[in-house]
Amino acid sequence: MCAYRSTSTFEERGIRPPPWDSVTVGESDLKFIHLRDGEDTGLLQYVRSGGIAFPHIMVPDQLQIRGVAKLSTSTNEPVGGISALHAVGDQSEQGTGSVVLQNKEADEPNSALSTMVSHALWLWNAKQNIAELIAQAQTRSLLAAESWLPTPLAHAVFGQVPGTASAAEADAIEAREAEGQKNMLAKTEGPISCVAWHPHRSLLAISHRATDCVFLYDLVNDTWCSNVLQNAYMQGITSMAWQPNCGYTLAVGCTTGVCMWNIIPAASSDSADVLKAPGLGGGQISAWMSLLSFPELSGTCKYPSQLPTGDKVSFHRSASSVSALSFSNSGQWLVAGHQTHGHLTVWDVALGTATPLKRSGSTSRSATLQVGMSPNDRYLISTHANGQLRLWETENWTSRVWSDFNANVTRFTWSPDSRSVYFAVADCADIYALALYKAPSSLDAQVTLVTTFEAHAAAVSEDSDDSERVRVGGSIKYLALDPRGQRLVVSFDDDSTSGDISLLAVYLVNNDALFRAGGDSSALMPLGYVRGPNWGKQHQLEKDIALESALKTDKPAKKKRVRVGTPTPSWFGFSPNFEPGALLTVAWANGKISLLPLLYATKLTRA
Repeated sequence: MCAYRSTSTFEERGIRPPPWDSVTVGESDLKFIHLRDGEDTGLLQYVRSGGIAFPHIMVPDQLQIRGVAKLSTSTNEPVGGISALHAVGDQSEQGTGSVVLQNKEADEPNSALSTMVSHALWLWNAKQNIAELIAQAQTRSLLAAESWLPTPLAHAVFGQVPGTASAAEADAIEAREAEGQKNMLAKTEGPISCVAWHPHRSLLAISHRATDCVFLYDLVNDTWCSNVLQNAYMQGITSMAWQPNCGYTLAVGCTTGVCMWNIIPAASSDSADVLKAPGLGGGQISAWMSLLSFPELSGTCKYPSQLPTGDKVSFHRSASSVSALSFSNSGQWLVAGHQTHGHLTVWDVALGTATPLKRSGSTSRSATLQVGMSPNDRYLISTHANGQLRLWETENWTSRVWSDFNANVTRFTWSPDSRSVYFAVADCADIYALALYKAPSSLDAQVTLVTTFEAHAAAVSEDSDDSERVRVGGSIKYLALDPRGQRLVVSFDDDSTSGDISLLAVYLVNNDALFRAGGDSSALMPLGYVRGPNWGKQHQLEKDIALESALKTDKPAKKKRVRVGTPTPSWFGFSPNFEPGALLTVAWANGKISLLPLLYATKLTRA
């Protein structure tokens, strides 16, 4: 690891955190604008300097959405290059906010072409069919053994087979644990699990944690799409990614695999918009979903081979559980990391083929945390639960590993020139950079400790007293770099060293400084803080009612109904296209999404 590069801190530069009762609306002239109310004079200053004010996008905690239509069971459909699930979304009533999924009609049974295709697919998938027959025989043996042998002895001889009572009980326990974890995350992290920007349009995909459905928001028209993406297979959403250069194709990673949604917007009735590419807007859409299958890693891996019957089915975590997704910039490849092992899966989306990137000694302790393709598609980075950071080159798919960290790498972000990667480590306030010194596909790279965010207490203004001092900093949880590589945003984790974790810290980035000789210290320069919206009037009403009740009964108010401070960020990133600078997008724990323009002079490239 390279020697430490000293950088001036926020405290040394005299950067003060915003007050508790303020909200950040954006950046202008290297200064952040924090407003306390609509009559704040800073708003006029911000507008005069060309600032843009975006309204908050609100996502409620609880939703009532019509369930998915029952899925018919098909025992002879293979899971391979052709997906086992082809669900088509019918148009629903305006404003209902749901999509009713139906299966495509099967070919006529007497059709000769249909019979030939079915036989060809059966032969192509013979390995999976044989494995299924063996599993069925094993299940029958265990069911018979459980009737006259003690259960532990039966499991020792025959194993625990899916379809038996013991396996069903284990799956039910795991499902309850997953549901409890989801409810806990909904209370602490908020209703939004992840957000994905469309690479070419001002379109947001927002996943709802409690209902496992995806909403689409059109920023140009400032409207929600009136349909919701929802399917019985889409459970436990962990990641989302839009496919570049492919219209409206959204990949959703979840516990069952990867759900590929193909969305077709409604045709415009305006003759003036004939030559324009259709947008989703607030109209109806048509959508169908394909469940991508995974190549088998070993004889013990089980993959879905038939469709379930029922509105909602429980899936246990298997080798197909997805923890992270990343498309290549060309849209040709889709890379998936998994929750139960450290192998990666690379799909050629056009051909529909999948190739596993196997790693020796991969276990559940090396599960993948994050994957990310470089902007030039020449490199891939994956981080794992055993503390490893692995750099792949995509020409021959060789890799190099860094594992001398005290904890797991929590989050990383590529620079736009694909020459460096900024990342953070759990339980640590340091920001690192992985610098690639040679041309692709060389793996000659070095890890550099760029800066450390030192936790400290600071006054919100020059004349404020001790009661208005805010403690900021702590272990870094997440970070994100804007598409032009000019702003790096970090958030803080809740631990013993942390202060106000609802604040985001912003750095000014000079990526070229990483490659200068002599240890240049200007790679990251402190710039300012971002504070989000408060908990809202509904929470304040509950707080007042609790206090009034306590005064009447002479009993202390219930502390669990009082939330101290402001909501913490649950996700943040940048819009891929924003001409005046960078558009920071933050999802907060109260369900609000902030769009914060960071206005700065962009670099001009000469022809």
